Amino acid sequence: MAKPSEMSQNSKREYLEKMKWRYERRGREGRSVLLDELCEVCGYSRKHAIKLMNGSLAKNSKPRGRRAVYGAAELAVIKPIWLAANQPCGKLLAPLLPIRLGHWEAENGPIEPETRARLERISASTLDRILKPVRATERRRRNSGTKPGTLIKTGIPIRTDNDDIDRPGYLEADTVAHCGGRLEGDFVWTVDMTDVHSQWTECRAV
Repeated sequence: MAKPSEMSQNSKREYLEKMKWRYERRGREGRSVLLDELCEVCGYSRKHAIKLMNGSLAKNSKPRGRRAVYGAAELAVIKPIWLAANQPCGKLLAPLLPIRLGHWEAENGPIEPETRARLERISASTLDRILKPVRATERRRRNSGTKPGTLIKTGIPIRTDNDDIDRPGYLEADTVAHCGGRLEGDFVWTVDMTDVHSQWTECRAV
């Protein structure tokens, strides 16, 4: 009797078709014996052998699940835009993507109409799914000149919106290090202050 590794695909398929014909004409005990033989000849687990005998052996069976809509053509456009935007999450990239398509075409040529239509309606969750394997290879560089403190985090409440601010005078401040990607040596810092209501911004280099 041939070993599972020695059987060709055609031979194994012919064998399975004969076994299925025999399996359908046997009782419970006879089927159990045939399953033992099938597992020994083909190297299948018993559970898989039962599925084969009770299922279809059609060669061109349709794959389960929905066909993938987004592929290499879309990723070729999404990835450079995502990298240029400093690798944002899907929620931030989704509204930005349609705006950046024109810039991408100016540098790389026109996008196929069908591909462009799919890119204009792509969702944030789909963007995260498509970029998941890319994130693993494209590590984002993060430089921070400040150290997080638990006292500040607990003492200052986090605001999620500014709808209650109806007049100037409430500011948001931040610092930016113009260090060229490295925090070593001397470089300029910018203190950035923005009025929440009017969006007036003042910057000072230090």
